[in-house]
Amino acid sequence: MNARRWIFSILLLLVIAFGSAGVLALVAWQSLAARPGEWSHRLRVTLVGHTFEQDASIAVLLRAATHPLAARIVDGRALTSAQGHWSLRARPDGALAASCAPCRFALPALGPRPLEVERAELVLHSDGADRYHGTLTLGAQRRITLAGRGAFKRGGDLAIEARLAPTPLADVVHVLGTDLPERDVVQVRGTLELVLAAKTQHGPWRIEPKVEGFEVSGLDTERFADLQRPAACRVDGLAGVPTIDGWLPRAVIAAEDARFFEHAGYDLKALADALQRNQRPGATIAGASTLTQQLAKLVATGDERSASRKLRELLYAVEMERTLGKARILQLYLALAPWGHGVCGAERAVRLHLGQRDASAVGPVAAAWLASLLTAPNAHLKSELAAGEIDHARVARVLDAMRPMRAERRERAQLQLLFWSPPALARLRQAQPPAQPGAEPSMQDVSAAPTEAASTTLPVAPSP
Repeated sequence: MNARRWIFSILLLLVIAFGSAGVLALVAWQSLAARPGEWSHRLRVTLVGHTFEQDASIAVLLRAATHPLAARIVDGRALTSAQGHWSLRARPDGALAASCAPCRFALPALGPRPLEVERAELVLHSDGADRYHGTLTLGAQRRITLAGRGAFKRGGDLAIEARLAPTPLADVVHVLGTDLPERDVVQVRGTLELVLAAKTQHGPWRIEPKVEGFEVSGLDTERFADLQRPAACRVDGLAGVPTIDGWLPRAVIAAEDARFFEHAGYDLKALADALQRNQRPGATIAGASTLTQQLAKLVATGDERSASRKLRELLYAVEMERTLGKARILQLYLALAPWGHGVCGAERAVRLHLGQRDASAVGPVAAAWLASLLTAPNAHLKSELAAGEIDHARVARVLDAMRPMRAERRERAQLQLLFWSPPALARLRQAQPPAQPGAEPSMQDVSAAPTEAASTTLPVAPSP
């Protein structure tokens, strides 16, 4: 009888113990749950053949992971995220360290393909009261390090500020340009300093870059000085790059790169402004490419939307500023720029869109209209054909920005704009039969003129 009571007591204690452990585990599991809108990570745990999932609060996870009692539990564990497979370890100084190799970072504003680095290591120190400081180091052989502080606010939002101390740009290119074809030949000088700040984990981020002494060599951009136009951009069979002056170059600068004569191939102010705009909910992704960068895209890098391609474009642009100079860059861009539906080059655009033969003789209104198309030529031509008129507001903005232009000449041009229409658009409207209800307007030959037919593609020079 005593033996039975003894066995029963042990079993009861075991049931109570396991029950208490289960209750505690349940309480702990529930304590990790993120509140609506809180920064979270999808946590998956498998116990006794059953998988449990929930959105766990990042604030709670960090609080637990950086607690001294959690060091043994965290050390040697792993965490899989969108950036990669992170290995966790507890450092002797009480910090939490996490590293992944390789590691990927999504940059939606630069394209769908993430930026990949060979290695990333995060070291996080808890300062108590949901406050932290630490470093993020990117790279393997060469490294760049951001140091920052962060604090979780009520509601689970994270306020963070990070700073990149002046760092050699050569290291930045080596770390961020792991898939650059020119990585081993390009020579980069100068330094980059950076401040990043956000009031929530999702942004918007405030970005303040500072660049000093940025120079690039080794890309052989001198070869573009005597570039021959591809067949799609030639007029009268001439392959050389003509010199175009008058209103059209001024209009292109006004529409595409108002600070063209002030920058060194890149515009940090425009870049910072674009990055801010791109973070707004529902914002249309805006670029900050200078004319020089756009030329680099046409002759060297192609137009893939990716962080790697954007970095290549920047390097080529900086070197071209030195090897080609502003005047040649402008003329090359005018000779190659896409003007919609297979039309490339200013001479060809003037003939096919305006019915004129001399690009240097184009008036300010026509020049402003042509330049206004460059942001999205196919889309602009399609919408103008559908509307039956040009976008006067868009053209007026270009006219307002054109320099130099006397005030009375600008007023006269603005008045002329109210009654002006490109000949190609007028001819097409007259030639079209009445539109059927619900039918899409045809853009098959919006650029067609009696003098010449348009080609459909612009070949891009191969990269070295």
